[in-house]
Amino acid sequence: MASIAPGSVKLFGEHAVIYDRVGISASFDRHAKARIMPGELKSVELSLPDLEFSRSMTEQELMAEHRDITLALSKNPKLLDGKRKADFALPFTYMLGNAFLRSGFRPMKIEITSDVPKHSGLGSSSSIFTALANELNEFLKLKLSIGGVADLANAGDTIVHGKPSGIDVNTCAHGGFLRFRRSEGAQHIRIPNPISAVVSNTLVKKDTGEMIARVAKAYASDRSGVDEVFDDMQEAAFAGMDALQSGDFVKLGAEFDRAQGCFKRLGLATKETDEIIAFAKKSKAYGAKITGAGGGGCVLIMAPSPSKLVPLLNKLGYPSFETRLGVEGVRHNQIG
Repeated sequence: MASIAPGSVKLFGEHAVIYDRVGISASFDRHAKARIMPGELKSVELSLPDLEFSRSMTEQELMAEHRDITLALSKNPKLLDGKRKADFALPFTYMLGNAFLRSGFRPMKIEITSDVPKHSGLGSSSSIFTALANELNEFLKLKLSIGGVADLANAGDTIVHGKPSGIDVNTCAHGGFLRFRRSEGAQHIRIPNPISAVVSNTLVKKDTGEMIARVAKAYASDRSGVDEVFDDMQEAAFAGMDALQSGDFVKLGAEFDRAQGCFKRLGLATKETDEIIAFAKKSKAYGAKITGAGGGGCVLIMAPSPSKLVPLLNKLGYPSFETRLGVEGVRHNQIG
């Protein structure tokens, strides 16, 4: 048995959702998988073979670390910046500590794998944390709702990204298409079937936390100007949601283009994202935009023939794949 969680793409509202604007997101059909088995030793053994990482922690070590993290978050989260870079296990420690405070400690072996591209704006960490949160819910019998699973996963994202909106973990948990607003939470958007799209990777690794901090700095220095960009992002989100529901992909593409203009105004585009988008538009795509925090990562493209566009982008030097948006959210089942 294992829990699997899809990746997350942002259709509209990146950064703006942190400032209580509406964002639109969708799950897509690449996944993280988490397995938990009873431990033979009085410890937690964590393994991420894809990253060649493993860590073993006793109950005393784990809960002491959890107390330190909790204290830092309450007093000065910046104290965790250096520690986070030095200790890859930190978000997992925080999640596990939160779970054990509910259930009591249990020895376990955890293995997590993922085929969601990393550092690419595709919710790779959220997918991993959501799969783990769901598996902890099952293994420890925490009786969490799907919203509770997302909250537990967001504890991990908080350590990684500093101040995440919660849109990614909610997308990975709920699946499908979501309208998300921080003050309102996640709401499903009724779309009958998954939608095909293209994801193209710039191969430029981006740091979501760094991009969030860059926008926060701009907001502090020019609040009215950045608020105007956020409002434009939200208008694109509303119009894009209408286009999604009506199946108007030409209109959806046009709103992608409007949202990308907002990214450029925030200084989050790169020459690689610009090149991919220009090529996609030249190849008759409906529209294209950065998905995620920007500064690299991936571009999401709506195109009339995704399967024809993918090899052209690969030939251009940007690894790309066709995917389905709006797939099922996190689940626990018997899989290979």
